[in-house]
Amino acid sequence: MKIYIYLSVILLGLYSIPAAGQGSMIQLNFAPALPVGKTADFTKNFTGRGANFEFYKMNENQTGYGVEFGTMNFFEKVPDQLFESGSASLHGTQYRYLKITPIMGSFIYVFNATKPFKPFVAFGAGAAINTQTVSMGIFVDKTESRQFIIRPELGAIYQLSDYVGIKLSSKYYQTFENNSMRAQSMLGFNLGFVMLNFNK
Repeated sequence: MKIYIYLSVILLGLYSIPAAGQGSMIQLNFAPALPVGKTADFTKNFTGRGANFEFYKMNENQTGYGVEFGTMNFFEKVPDQLFESGSASLHGTQYRYLKITPIMGSFIYVFNATKPFKPFVAFGAGAAINTQTVSMGIFVDKTESRQFIIRPELGAIYQLSDYVGIKLSSKYYQTFENNSMRAQSMLGFNLGFVMLNFNK
């Protein structure tokens, strides 16, 4: 419930930012992802179970401030593993799950804002709500953590009409280690539907 409260506060704050020549942009993205670094040590499988939503309040159709809310879900079946917890140890097949839920403020800079093909760069930072689960039969080890996350992005939007476009981009997500969970990193690929309300 707190997630939606925070998201609502951010959106209301964005609407209250005064700027000349304002427009807006909404992105609905299919977001497959590939774990890298230490995350790939836990689960190395590419996942297609990801999606995110982005909203930007645009200034002069070129720079914008907004929010990203999304989820990425990883899974891997790993045979012949030994798991130790305290004085107990288990040997067998592990089912590993990792869910990353980023909630971030974001900045975007759009090149060629007046043309149909619009390359862009973006950067986001905020909180990630992460859940890591190892399941072995009736035994389940579950770790939850909130971590600071950053996300650079490089991509392009192609405007199909005055108000509709498509998007292709790549994102790199990096969280930072804390007492309950090590750092997580992944490379995301976004294919999105974009709703544009750019001022002429």
